[in-house]
Amino acid sequence: MEAPKSPSKHKRFTTKHKLLFKITAVIFILILLFLGFYLESHNWKPNSTSYYTVVIDCGSTGTRVNVYEWMLGGVVGKKNLPILLHSYPDNNATKKNNSLWKNSCQYHCMQTEPGLDKLVNDSLRVRRALEPLIMWAESLVPRKMHGDTPIFVLATAGMRRIQRDDVFRVLEDVEAVAKDHSFMFDKRWIRVLSGREEAYYGWVALNYKMGSFDDDYHRGSSTLGLVDLGGSSLQIVVEIDRDTGDDVNAIRSEFGSIEHRIVAYSLPSFGLNEAFDRTVAMLRNNQRVESTRGVSELRHPCLMSTFVQNYTCNSCSGFHAVGTKNHSQSQKTELRSLSLVGNPDWEQCREIAVAAAMNLSDSQVSHQAVGANCEASLFSGIGTGALNLTAVAHPMKRFHALSGFFFVYNKLNLSPRANLTTILESGKQICSNLWAGLSNISDHPKYAGQFCFRVAYMASLIEHGLCLGDVEMEFGPGDVSWTLGAALVEGKFQWLNIASHKSQTIYSALKNVKVMSSPTTLFAVLLFLLFVVYCTQIKLPMPGRRASAPGSSLPSHTHTRHRAN
Repeated sequence: MEAPKSPSKHKRFTTKHKLLFKITAVIFILILLFLGFYLESHNWKPNSTSYYTVVIDCGSTGTRVNVYEWMLGGVVGKKNLPILLHSYPDNNATKKNNSLWKNSCQYHCMQTEPGLDKLVNDSLRVRRALEPLIMWAESLVPRKMHGDTPIFVLATAGMRRIQRDDVFRVLEDVEAVAKDHSFMFDKRWIRVLSGREEAYYGWVALNYKMGSFDDDYHRGSSTLGLVDLGGSSLQIVVEIDRDTGDDVNAIRSEFGSIEHRIVAYSLPSFGLNEAFDRTVAMLRNNQRVESTRGVSELRHPCLMSTFVQNYTCNSCSGFHAVGTKNHSQSQKTELRSLSLVGNPDWEQCREIAVAAAMNLSDSQVSHQAVGANCEASLFSGIGTGALNLTAVAHPMKRFHALSGFFFVYNKLNLSPRANLTTILESGKQICSNLWAGLSNISDHPKYAGQFCFRVAYMASLIEHGLCLGDVEMEFGPGDVSWTLGAALVEGKFQWLNIASHKSQTIYSALKNVKVMSSPTTLFAVLLFLLFVVYCTQIKLPMPGRRASAPGSSLPSHTHTRHRAN
């Protein structure tokens, strides 16, 4: 006869199966819940929680617009910073069908010309310069978000060099235009940046773009150094690991999760256009100038032999490093109205480029002067030709050369990290072909004409002007501009309270998910409630049955045992 099973074993067996059932049910319900949310939210896009910033760059050569689209929220790696979703103009999508696109440039090409510093007391031309750019930005930002989108109109070196009263007049004209449009407006957002601010914004843009501010960035590593070449000025920023004694240019940046100590310089006479003007002034001092019909003819070694152009040297009379400080009125007029004639010679072109990079008064540069330039510990003023960045930079120094540097370098078709020797050799070869009429670097006459000077000047500036010949230098990225840094810093109020914004983002996401209208979600919730009832063993009252009094036992049925006869 088979022995009966132990009641305790049977109970454990039943309990074990109930536990497995409960676990399976929980997993199944969670899967259904997840599926319900996914089915309802798969069409939701970041645009529903994104925001925009518009920055207009009023430069010396033209006025440009940038539109940035951001997303708030704790994305891995950028928990303390907004996430850049899109940056406009987009080189691929914009240039095909827009008259504002300039084919002559490689970066920030959505622009109007000339720069606002040339439009003093001309409010109509200021409006014509700004309005197409603002209207284009309005077409990119969703109409319902215009009122929440700030517009910053920030001017740089071109406006810094004109008289204060003239600056005030131009900014008033700018303000009148900005007020007529639908973006969020504040008078404080229309101003002229200091050189140090421009440099700092460029550094923020570069390191944000390259991930140096991310949470997982290697601690102990320095941020990337910046050399940014514009039309009128040169910006340099580098992180330091010790006190340099330079309180004027030192900045403690708390951008991101780590504090950084940096020095930021802005050199107002070292931009591409002003450096070329400086070579014209040097050549004027060294050459016997021939005059034809009242126009002085000047031979330039960086221009091709067929090049003949009337040239207005707007800033020549203002260079203190060139010749005597007090030019006569006739000399000033002569410097401003010139006929430049090409007289190509690569070695002479390099020599005058070195002199411009070191801000010397004479194009005849001695090897002793060049060698002694990088012995100085710090830049000590315009005209000294010394800014030894290697003396103050963080030991783990890496630099990126942007804007004008990238613009010129990009035509050489080299890798982003070519050394200076390779740059000069490539430049010499391209210029030989240009001067022989075998190739054409650009359809833009001014750019094609000055390309050889710009190559020689770029290399000379890095090696002799900044003493960075031996450091790791990368050219680009071409889409990094100080305007990105301005959008992050000036627009910080948009994401300052990051915790609040995170909550808002989550709420907005949930609001966009139609939870209660999802059949899958409703079914999952119903299953979940039934499961809760089962687990807690709640006895639901049956219709027509009176509830038992508290403390009374539930009714039970027992079989009557009959006594055997």
